Amino acid sequence: MAKGAISKDKVKEKILEVFEGAFVNDKEIRIPFVENGEPIEIKVALTCAKEVVGAGTAATTSVEATASAFPTPAAPAQKVEATDEEKQRLKELVARMF
Repeated sequence: MAKGAISKDKVKEKILEVFEGAFVNDKEIRIPFVENGEPIEIKVALTCAKEVVGAGTAATTSVEATASAFPTPAAPAQKVEATDEEKQRLKELVARMF
């Protein structure tokens, strides 16, 4: 088993749990969001670092403690349809403009 495989699996599971709609696509995790009304996906690729630069402090941080710091994303905006009355009022407004 590759170095860090167990830890990467724990992180992957937590990301999928925390971010609703997140999914695995090949070797990356995709997290869907809506930004400025447009659907986007954040790609996350997990790799084990060759060197530990955090002075070993990461080993004392549990996955559960760090994942709770990420807020759950807002649900995607639902499409809103204009009512027949609103469509008629808009037609009348446009007709008055010209």
